[in-house]
Amino acid sequence: MKKTYLYLSIMAVALVFLSGCKDKETEQAVAKATVQSAKLQKAHDTKISDATKQTATQLAKDTTQVAKKAVESVKTHAEHTIAAAKKTIQDVVVAQAPGDRGKELYQKCAGCHGGRGEKRALGKSALIAGQSASDLANKLIAYREGKRNVAGMGNLMKTQLASMQKSDILALAEYISTFQTKKGNTE
Repeated sequence: MKKTYLYLSIMAVALVFLSGCKDKETEQAVAKATVQSAKLQKAHDTKISDATKQTATQLAKDTTQVAKKAVESVKTHAEHTIAAAKKTIQDVVVAQAPGDRGKELYQKCAGCHGGRGEKRALGKSALIAGQSASDLANKLIAYREGKRNVAGMGNLMKTQLASMQKSDILALAEYISTFQTKKGNTE
């Protein structure tokens, strides 16, 4: 009798565990286990101990097999999810590296400002080398929004910055802030 209750307990726990799984094999195994559980209960109620033992043994085997498959499925799914998460994190870190993105964006600035921000654009602007990233970002955003027009350069700068997102501007400002000058700023 104690073994019968043990098998019933194992079967109940297995059914609860497997009821959360949604794949077809698991659903079929749960249905089969439910039928066998009903047989076990019927056998127990009629005190046919041999049938009870046989049904309980088969149920335990089936449940163990389904549980192993479920564990493997979850393990495989978890491995794929972890790999995808690692790839996403790597992509985000690469996308957020301001140096490379800022350097790429600066290419269209270099014609007027010089390769390292050492020129006064069109002979009018202040040097951009030596400025902090936050100051540069604020100035660039103001130009993009049409709120800044130093030395008549507002429209030109607005056009240059129109296609940039805030993240682009921050990356560009961070890159430019690495430029140093011996002359300092005049703005």
